[in-house]
Amino acid sequence: MSEVSRNKMNWKIMIPVMLFAIFQSAFMAFSSVLADIVKVFPDASPTLVQMILTVPSAMTIPVSIIVGLLASYITKKNLVLFSLVCELIGGLLPLLAHKSIGALIASSAFIGVGQGFLISIATAILAEHFDGNTRGWAMGLKQAASSVGIAGLTVLTGFLAASVWYNAYFVYLIVIPIAVLVVFLLPRGHKDVKLVGKGVGLRGIRRVFTPSMIYTNILLFFLGTFNFAFYTNIGLSITSKGLGDASAIGLATAWNSLLTIVIGIGFGIILRLFKKFTLASCMIISAIAYFVLAGAPNLSLIVVGGILYGIGAGIQMPGTVYYITESVDPEASTLAIGISMVMVSLGITLSPVIVNAFAGRIDGTSGLTVAAIAYAVMFVIEVIREAAFNKKSRIGLSEQAPAK
Repeated sequence: MSEVSRNKMNWKIMIPVMLFAIFQSAFMAFSSVLADIVKVFPDASPTLVQMILTVPSAMTIPVSIIVGLLASYITKKNLVLFSLVCELIGGLLPLLAHKSIGALIASSAFIGVGQGFLISIATAILAEHFDGNTRGWAMGLKQAASSVGIAGLTVLTGFLAASVWYNAYFVYLIVIPIAVLVVFLLPRGHKDVKLVGKGVGLRGIRRVFTPSMIYTNILLFFLGTFNFAFYTNIGLSITSKGLGDASAIGLATAWNSLLTIVIGIGFGIILRLFKKFTLASCMIISAIAYFVLAGAPNLSLIVVGGILYGIGAGIQMPGTVYYITESVDPEASTLAIGISMVMVSLGITLSPVIVNAFAGRIDGTSGLTVAAIAYAVMFVIEVIREAAFNKKSRIGLSEQAPAK
């Protein structure tokens, strides 16, 4: 693809990417089916049943690294097709063996492999084919498509499961037409450069672990940690203050998905507006959101805080992966993205431990307040970094080169 075309939106690439991106987090739509599965397997432990939902997320960590290494030997298009086949196998397995909880766990493992591949590959494909603000637009659209897809799949799985719970897995048949479109529309693309292995030495490692990539990944760990504090603390905060019940919690959290879609569609505008301070903008918005939520005396301010949080999170989602792709060469982006997904996953996993540890040191400090302070600190660090140490950044400008 020429440099000119790399700065123009190519819908022949975007259409299949937006479609298969729907399935990069598709299993989140199956939470409504879990209660029915518990009834079908009354002798199974609650933990084992919950693993049906958690296994796909757990698979993301090792798979993200594996796909980054495989991209040096296999084209991204073929990796996408492999991941879709894994999701199809995982989706069909419960339809054939729904009386075995072991089969359901195996199904989740296949789906987890597929999802883990797609999370890294979808972004890497955009990094390979687009540059500059066009890449930002593309990543925002991908994020919006994923959010719309999860919402649509949630409704569809609920409808299918109305007759019998395992019919929900029929949604994975949608993978078939998507795979056909990938075959005919998505370019074959290039393999990533070999980054590890015999004869490569430290050169490959240096191409991935650039100073910008290292800094952004450290930031990603803490962004994952304190972003997830919203979900682990908002319900406790509302109920402890006597501001409402489950419906109030839903009102505070419902804005996240909606605003993620809206901001994803308009991410290119946000990127052009804030340029290299795009991540800093989401940090200060998130900090304000958490301060509002922590001190809210009524449900109205809880809703305001929820909206602000949704805006901050909506910018953070495509913004973080965009910064990662700009920190390395396109040929090293798949492994860099895989490492970043691991850092985010670790941050989310350790979020309750870290947030509660800080909250426990100061009497009366809630997890929401800790997250607010953390985002404020990260905002200051990011502004200083971009203003003083990243003066040559081309992020948000019409033409740009990767920042090392």
